[in-house]
Amino acid sequence: MNENGAFDQVAQPTAFAYPPSSSTQPKSRCPVFVNHRGTDVKRTFAHSIRYILDINGVQAFVDDKDLQEGDPFPKKIQEAMDNASLYIAIFSKSYAESSWCLTELSYMLKTGRRIIPIFYQVEPSDLRWAANGKGIYANSFAEHERKGRYEAEKLREWKEALQTVSYREGYVLKENDWGGVFESLTNRVVTEISHPSQGEYPDAGI
Repeated sequence: MNENGAFDQVAQPTAFAYPPSSSTQPKSRCPVFVNHRGTDVKRTFAHSIRYILDINGVQAFVDDKDLQEGDPFPKKIQEAMDNASLYIAIFSKSYAESSWCLTELSYMLKTGRRIIPIFYQVEPSDLRWAANGKGIYANSFAEHERKGRYEAEKLREWKEALQTVSYREGYVLKENDWGGVFESLTNRVVTEISHPSQGEYPDAGI
């Protein structure tokens, strides 16, 4: 961000400000932020989640632009994350290819707010394998390392974020088995937004 308060044209994902504390969190028109890989699920599963939540009275933020490597980070996305009280993270096969997805995930964890993971045609264990340079995300991290855009500490932070969220209570989605997930997710989100409780959801022990 420059001295005029605008994001630099070559802003890096690591340029996020530290998230505000819960006590300073403003009331949001979109209390739910959906973290996702656009090329995999934006126009299908992610938009369906937004629609289902909307008709149940809950606004969800799903960005309509696919961010590319090196794109300046839109201010509206950071504001949406800061204002949200609950996050939904959709992990798909090419999720880790996106430095923006990984940066958002790390940022969301720092807020201490609830994250509901959805494992879209991947398994929770796939997120854990990334820490050892194995599994479906291994090539993505190898490519991040090859490009040399991010320090080893940042790559380690992303891998740890994936591992942490893999243990959160969430949903494993196979192919187009969406109906049951939508119903359960909607009930869970509506309940949490209406009656927020203290602390994170317990680990799932998956």
